[in-house]
Amino acid sequence: MSRHNLTQALKDEGRWLLAALLLLAVAAISFPGYSQNDRRYRRRKAQTEFSQAVAFNRDSLPPLSDSVLALRDSLRRVDSLFKIDSAAMQKQSSLRKPAFTGAKDSVIEVFTDGERKVFYYGDVTAKYEDMTLTADFMEYDMKTGTVYAHGTKDTLTGEIKGRPTMTQGKSSYEMDELHYNFNTRKARITNMITQQEEGLLHGHNIKMMPDKSINITNGQYTVCDLEHPHYYLQLSAAKVITKPSQKIVFGPAWPVVEDVPLPIALPFGFVPKRPSRATGLLMPTFGEENSRGFYLRDLGMYFVFGDHLDLSLTTDFYTLGSWAIDLNSRYKFNYKSNGNLSVNYSVDQTGEKGSADFFQTKNFGVTWSHQQDSKAHPGTSFSASVNFSSPSNNTYNSRSVSQALENQSSSSISWSHSWNGKMSLSINALHSQNSRDSSYAFTLPNLTFTVSRFYPFKRQNRIGKEKFYEKFSLGYSTSLQNKINFKSSEFMKDDFFDKFKNGMTHNFQIGLPDFTLFNYINVTPSVSYGQNWFFRKTEYYFDQGSNSLKTKDSGSMGAFGITQTYSGSVSASTRIYGMFNFGAAHKLQAIRHVVSPSISLSFSPEQGTSANGWRTLTYTDNTGTVRTYDYNLWAGQLYSAPGKGRSATMSFAIGNNLEAKVRDLRDTTGKGVKKIKLIDQLNISSGYNFLADSLKMNTVSMNMSTSVFGKVGISASANFDPYAIDEYGRRYNKLNFVKEGIGKALRLTNASASVSYSLSGKGHINGNDGTKTAGQNGASASSENAADYYQRIYYHPVTGEYIPGGWLYYTNPNVPWSLNINYSLSYSKSYQYTNNQLITNNRYTQTLGLSGNVKLTPRMSLNATTGYDIMAGKMTTTQLSGTFDLHCFNISVSWVPTGTWQSWSFRIAANASALSDLLKFKKNASYWDRFGR
Repeated sequence: MSRHNLTQALKDEGRWLLAALLLLAVAAISFPGYSQNDRRYRRRKAQTEFSQAVAFNRDSLPPLSDSVLALRDSLRRVDSLFKIDSAAMQKQSSLRKPAFTGAKDSVIEVFTDGERKVFYYGDVTAKYEDMTLTADFMEYDMKTGTVYAHGTKDTLTGEIKGRPTMTQGKSSYEMDELHYNFNTRKARITNMITQQEEGLLHGHNIKMMPDKSINITNGQYTVCDLEHPHYYLQLSAAKVITKPSQKIVFGPAWPVVEDVPLPIALPFGFVPKRPSRATGLLMPTFGEENSRGFYLRDLGMYFVFGDHLDLSLTTDFYTLGSWAIDLNSRYKFNYKSNGNLSVNYSVDQTGEKGSADFFQTKNFGVTWSHQQDSKAHPGTSFSASVNFSSPSNNTYNSRSVSQALENQSSSSISWSHSWNGKMSLSINALHSQNSRDSSYAFTLPNLTFTVSRFYPFKRQNRIGKEKFYEKFSLGYSTSLQNKINFKSSEFMKDDFFDKFKNGMTHNFQIGLPDFTLFNYINVTPSVSYGQNWFFRKTEYYFDQGSNSLKTKDSGSMGAFGITQTYSGSVSASTRIYGMFNFGAAHKLQAIRHVVSPSISLSFSPEQGTSANGWRTLTYTDNTGTVRTYDYNLWAGQLYSAPGKGRSATMSFAIGNNLEAKVRDLRDTTGKGVKKIKLIDQLNISSGYNFLADSLKMNTVSMNMSTSVFGKVGISASANFDPYAIDEYGRRYNKLNFVKEGIGKALRLTNASASVSYSLSGKGHINGNDGTKTAGQNGASASSENAADYYQRIYYHPVTGEYIPGGWLYYTNPNVPWSLNINYSLSYSKSYQYTNNQLITNNRYTQTLGLSGNVKLTPRMSLNATTGYDIMAGKMTTTQLSGTFDLHCFNISVSWVPTGTWQSWSFRIAANASALSDLLKFKKNASYWDRFGR
């Protein structure tokens, strides 16, 4: 072929090749998505069919061949745009069909004659969306999407095990049989019990609808949690509605008690969902008192104000004219504060108007408790504990004997602030009262400012050992008080505000360096300085008309004065150890004695100066005799003025502690030991004033406390006077052993002692009380026979006479119990000079107290509290009480058999709070029937 022809042929082939490339480009542009969408569609369809095959039948999955795997991999490599649609998969992540797990016994599949059923045996669990179903047997029909579940009967015990239990959200249901359609979400249930607030709803034939509402025929509503309840409301038909709020609506119903229908019927009714807090009526209680007549108590309303505050307002009415109103409120603000407030006012009268025994009085009471959360205001706190009332409020308005016996109460309201622990300020309002003598004490305000101890010479960056001057420390505290004491009859009288006493005190703490002497004796020197500020003074003058001294009071805040006190002291203390060893072969192996002696010397110069308010009044009485009288302008105030005379006092104390090491008999190795405290503390203290002109020696004080075997507590104290008394009963400067002999070196002035003993028993109750049956906990029937705890007594325990047939007693030695016994003794001696004769008054007080409880059965307990005044020879207030839990009801009994507060009460009420006000009976005899004016 010529050159020309070859060139022309190549040009023609190039044109055809270029046309083919253009055609491919146009095809790629016109149909790019068809192939990709087709591949994705085929891939999704294959995956869906694969997932359904997994869900329906695990065993029907065909194995994938290598060629298919290779093809799937090659498709992925070819389709470079392939990616997982995460949003679409998230929507399809929930199970469209139920998933069955468990079936410990077996799984049987039936796919014949057009049926597609799977039978699961043994602890089966089915999960579908938010529902979980468990049972011992399940039958699943794939065609209808229905599951049938029930329990199985144990061939040995005859009991049904593995009853179906459905859990959906926070609700759980247990039943005998269940038919549930996963497609329509409807269920048909046999014998199901559902929890509705405090009540239980039993249903025999039940239908559950898709909106979770329940239709019931032949149902029961009760608050008894037994499978066969003691009492219930028989419902012919009922419906549990869940939207918009849950409630139970029922048709004709009647009450049944112990399977006996009562002749009462309700045509219809409903049980609403009980809110946790809701405004409503408070049901009253009824009763009778001989002194105040028939009564109606605690009738009122309960109010809810938001999530942080509620309030109750109740009233009491008596037919003989007494009445009362009571307000109670609670509040709580999270991370801020919480508290409660109670206010009551009453008009109390006994007897009828115009009669000789008529008496009327008005009473009030205020209690307030407030706590601030520590996170609310760091460094600042506010708290209140107020208990303020009229003197006879507890007597007339108490609801218990213990409350009526309270005669002392106190209150405090406090605000404080701290500046990083260096300084603190506290402002308080204080109150105390005694109902016996109607006395009150108020402190308004009590202000305290404190500067914590600091070391002014301490180096911040110390190098080397600490210098002695770095141990110098300073501290400061001041207190301002304004206080008044009065009787209730003096309140707001003409001179009431003049009874206020006020003052201010300043204390400066000066710490000196302490040191150790001879390596064993700790020596601590100190210096103190203080000031007292007064705002009232009292001056004396001689009145010639009456020939006596008179006082002139400046009145509250009518003057200002300052007194100063200063002193120095040094103290030394150490410890001495003594050991008595008896050898490891003895039960008592060793006794250790620890002696802690301490001695301190303090010096105070003369402070009875005119600068400290001391004055000397010189006057001539009507007989012409010149007399002098020393007094202090600030005497009788809130703070004491310094006394006259110097003092150089030595105080000493000796502490003792005694312990024993004994063999531990519970140790099986025979080498174990344990420590026993013989004497916790035995302290002796006294002092001596070297600069006093007479009576230089202080009284001798002794106190001791110990605990024997951790059960017997013993404490005692005594005070002795080393000086004798004269013929008028006054101490004078003569040692008692000089007057009475060496055998009476110290004169006993007062002493006290107390002993307390606690016993307790812990055991298991195995008697015939219905709480434990034979065979439980691996015990045999013979070992738990209740008859083992019965014994027959044939002789009278008092007369000893023979009793034909005997008496049968139930004695269970394994009951838990406790007993507390306490004894106290106090002695004091005083002297009285009357009719030229010195009379010695020795006063003794002895009391014996007992309290205990015993639990006869797990549901029955008895409690007792009593006492005996040995010197008066009579019983103190005795109270017996008992409780008996009847499962659905509770019985409580209280009895005060003797004394001023003699009373009794009996109460039976339903345990369920929803019925406690409706199903209850109370009968009592108040102590008011015996307690008069």
